[in-house]
Amino acid sequence: MVRITGRYLLRRVAISVVTIYILASLLFVLMHAMPGSPIDALVGPGMTTEQIENIEQRFGLNQPIWRQYIEFITSVTVFDFGYSVQTLEPVRDRLLDRFVPTIVLFAPAFMLQYSLGTIIGTFLGWKRGTKTDLAGFTTGLFMYSIPFFWLGWILVGAFSYELGLFPSGSMMPPYTSSFHWLDAVINLVWHMTLPVLSLALVGWAGPMLIMRTTMQDVVDADYVDFARAQGYDEPTVMTRFGARNALIPVITQGIIGIAFMIDGSVIVETVFSWPGIGQLLVDAIFAKDLPTALAAFYTLGVLIVVLRLVTDVVYTMIDPRIEFGGEA
Repeated sequence: MVRITGRYLLRRVAISVVTIYILASLLFVLMHAMPGSPIDALVGPGMTTEQIENIEQRFGLNQPIWRQYIEFITSVTVFDFGYSVQTLEPVRDRLLDRFVPTIVLFAPAFMLQYSLGTIIGTFLGWKRGTKTDLAGFTTGLFMYSIPFFWLGWILVGAFSYELGLFPSGSMMPPYTSSFHWLDAVINLVWHMTLPVLSLALVGWAGPMLIMRTTMQDVVDADYVDFARAQGYDEPTVMTRFGARNALIPVITQGIIGIAFMIDGSVIVETVFSWPGIGQLLVDAIFAKDLPTALAAFYTLGVLIVVLRLVTDVVYTMIDPRIEFGGEA
């Protein structure tokens, strides 16, 4: 049985650690290269010099730059980002509060787009060269090129403002503090419908295009012809023998697709006022809350790097054509 080697895994982990370190260093440089000071939002026109120095001391800005760098790298390693200059609460607590809404939104969107994309890609790949295949391929490319925010605005304008079927934003109805659990679920699904569709209707094209290509590679395979010769009907041959053997690239691309969805999170959560990490990032930028903005950037960046590492390892484990621990 082929197994992944410790040397291979160690090399991949080391590359990911170096990437995260470079990301943290770039954020530190960005923080000090920006005009003004990270505490500008706290400094009022009537403050004395002593009061300003006390604020700088609280945020560690009165220390030499090299010590600030060491403390910054040490802190972000354990996800300690200090305090928000907007709310004066720990930035880590703000991130944790926004993490659950982000997961609630993107988990169903991810499952919907990959289920839809895989099914459509299987069918189009099996019908290669036909008008149906061409129409589906063209539609997929068109949808893949649509910006998230543009589709989000269209859905809001059509289904919220014009038809009044769905709310235009937020996670729950405003000015309501408590719900029966059934009402809470119904309201949550009602509010998340348009954001989920905004992500899924763009994202489904990625797995569709990959599944279509891999299905075209297995259509003429010997085991597919052998399945037909055994008397299996066409849908069974397509799904059981064709699609199952074409899923490897789609599975690994799915992990990369999560990173692609993270990129869209900032835009979608902003368009629909969804209280997730993406919305927190935008709010922090407008409020000049630099610690919170850098923390959100760093968290999203680390998540993408970790997903990239998982993709490398999973692809190596599930694809028997790859040598574990090999140089390729």
